[in-house]
Amino acid sequence: MSGKRFYIKEIDVSGPNVEPSSVTFSDGVNIVYGPSNTGKSYLLKCIDFMFGARDVPFSCLGTGYDTVTIQMFSTDGHSIRMTRKIVEGKNGEKGAGTVSVDSTFDRIESGDYKLEGKGDTYGVILLRLLGIDEQQKIIAKRDYSTNNLTLRSFFHFFYLDETNIIRPDTALVSSSFSEPNACLMTLLYLLTGKNFSEIIPQYTDKQIEERKMQRAGVKGYLNQKLSEIASKKEELEQALSFDDNEIEKKIGSTLREIEEIESEISEALTTSSKNIKRLASISSKLEEAYILKERYVALQSQYSSDIKRLEFVNEGEKNFPKNNLPVKCPYCDAEIKNPSSRISYVFMVEAEAAKTRFQQSDLQEAISDIDQQINSLENKSKILKQANDDIMHRISIQLGPKVAELREQIDKYKRLIEIRREIDSLDKIAKEFNEDNLKIDNEKDEKPKEFKAKDFFDDTMWNMISNHFETMVKACEYPDCVSAEMSKETVDAVVNGKHKKDEGKGYRAFLNTIVLFTIMKVLEEKALHRLGILIVDSPILSLKEKYDFDESDKATPGMKESLFRYILANSGDNQVIIAENELPENVAFSDANLIQFTMDEERGRYGFMHSYDKSKNAE
Repeated sequence: MSGKRFYIKEIDVSGPNVEPSSVTFSDGVNIVYGPSNTGKSYLLKCIDFMFGARDVPFSCLGTGYDTVTIQMFSTDGHSIRMTRKIVEGKNGEKGAGTVSVDSTFDRIESGDYKLEGKGDTYGVILLRLLGIDEQQKIIAKRDYSTNNLTLRSFFHFFYLDETNIIRPDTALVSSSFSEPNACLMTLLYLLTGKNFSEIIPQYTDKQIEERKMQRAGVKGYLNQKLSEIASKKEELEQALSFDDNEIEKKIGSTLREIEEIESEISEALTTSSKNIKRLASISSKLEEAYILKERYVALQSQYSSDIKRLEFVNEGEKNFPKNNLPVKCPYCDAEIKNPSSRISYVFMVEAEAAKTRFQQSDLQEAISDIDQQINSLENKSKILKQANDDIMHRISIQLGPKVAELREQIDKYKRLIEIRREIDSLDKIAKEFNEDNLKIDNEKDEKPKEFKAKDFFDDTMWNMISNHFETMVKACEYPDCVSAEMSKETVDAVVNGKHKKDEGKGYRAFLNTIVLFTIMKVLEEKALHRLGILIVDSPILSLKEKYDFDESDKATPGMKESLFRYILANSGDNQVIIAENELPENVAFSDANLIQFTMDEERGRYGFMHSYDKSKNAE
């Protein structure tokens, strides 16, 4: 089928301290040839890498190159350029998980895309290049389970490296899949645009078994819960012998009782608050009384001292000598002259002493009054403290626990109602489940037939593939070929009744190349979605140092020449890229884009990577 497609225009590699290298391809047949160790396989691995391969195409450490860029053009003039780096991972070098994309395609925006994840990943935009805009699921296994379609699901249809080119089993089935269903259903999807989701049974064997286990689990769970609820219900109803209406009434009366007690607690707390304020006032007055008494006592002590002093003075005055005899000082023994006329202080001292005794008497009465005041305040304080202690004791010992007890009782009432409601709900669930269970028991779980993808290739389609293959095998001068077909049973080549797996390595490489070229041509004619690219490494197996096989296993010169002539003449609306050591003689390559690596610094291009050390192997 004709239509828009894309082709590879250029592969670039670069690094921080190396000369950038690039190879330009044309839309048609491209042949990269030259001696071993010039980088041909590196070049093809770069293409695989840019189509999402996990393995790196070369070592950064060994080559100095760490970035690969691929540029592609569509046949209607759009272009896309994608760049991916090689980075250091935990287990060595690996491909970066993000690819930078610069696109002029309408359905692909420029930006950085992750290789894996949700949404628009790099794999999603690669599928859009083929016109696959929505995620598809392909039947992958015999039990009808599915896999997401990605370009890596079928890239092996279009890419045959030097390792897989000699594989004995079919090249149409990826080595990463344990069975061919996924690959064949992918081929069928590319041809028809159908994922055949309508043929997937409603339930697979695994799903039927899971349903049975789930059903048994639900039954066990419900029975257990019903038993637990019944036991709990019996326990509570034995303790509370009244129906739901009585429970509601009990809850109402209990709430009212709680309200009354809480009101009582509130009043008690209000009284306590008042008592505390009064205690604070009394404490303040007591403090003032204690201070005043201390002052009175100190003043009384002062009065007592004054009276004793006055009495001492008065006693001395009374005993003073009446004659004029000389008197000596008891301290210094000096003579004290007695004045002839001396005023007596007895009267004044006695008057002062009488005054002080009067004040001391008044002060004693004041002390007695303050003592009475202190006693009164202390008694009031003691009474208030006791009253407050009684209030708090009643709250903590009687009222508070009573409220907690009543609330706990309400919780029990409510829990009983909840359990009864839960029982009703579970009864309904159990009834519905039993009805569903009867329906399920009456269902006939038919075991689906084992899925085989090749059964969905009708004879017309498969015969077309086989006929294309036979035509090419005979045109490429396969020795003594009288019959060639693509076996539907093995999904592989059979020539002259001999299966490919029984051929030597050289013939296997030859036939695997023809198988993929056949698929490319069938997709060109019939496919709704196609890549339109074929990449083959060493189809005529001239890499003697890489493969150990007998001379009789190698393709004949006539086979080699015929294979290249056929590819050049029949590549059609596709791009073909071939890597080979030597070009066969007697073939006109004028219509091909020849890219030669010479391994000669004096002649032509040495190899793929300009800055790669010529002393090292470049593959």
